Amino acid sequence: MSSRQIRVGDPVVDHFPVFDLDGYTKKSGETTFTSVLWKDGIESAVSVSISEISSSGEYKVSFTPDTIGVWSVQVFVNYNKDWWGAEYVASAENLADIYAMVRRLLGLSHENIFIDETQYDADGQLVTARVRLFDSKTNCDAATDGGSETTGLIATYSLQTNWEAINEFQIFKQTLEP
Repeated sequence: MSSRQIRVGDPVVDHFPVFDLDGYTKKSGETTFTSVLWKDGIESAVSVSISEISSSGEYKVSFTPDTIGVWSVQVFVNYNKDWWGAEYVASAENLADIYAMVRRLLGLSHENIFIDETQYDADGQLVTARVRLFDSKTNCDAATDGGSETTGLIATYSLQTNWEAINEFQIFKQTLEP
């Protein structure tokens, strides 16, 4: 049984067929199922919902994982004594979110950054700027001061400083722009 990647707190919806006693014809209208949901090999109290999909003999099973771990759902069809099961691995973040975070972290290591839209105070100290992270040297080199290039753009940050005295900043803030 292969595992499907899921995210904690997101509803999991899967489906399975119920066959008539001939083992071929799909059986509509079945309402008696026994389901068990396991989390890391221990029976879970999280509720499982089962309902038919448009009188098709296909049934929807759903639950919402509440913690990280390996989740398994097993459904026993009382009518024909058949069973169906599936396994899922729940994580706090999905892989796309993790990939985006890793790309941003790599960019924040100051590789392929472009700083522009700078503003300075009367003492020549940086007050604000825009910091853009690019996925390659080529795309970073193509960026222009004040430009709106998006090819290879990973993220854009606003940089802000407040100075207590000359060459002594009080705060240095860099925030992600939406």
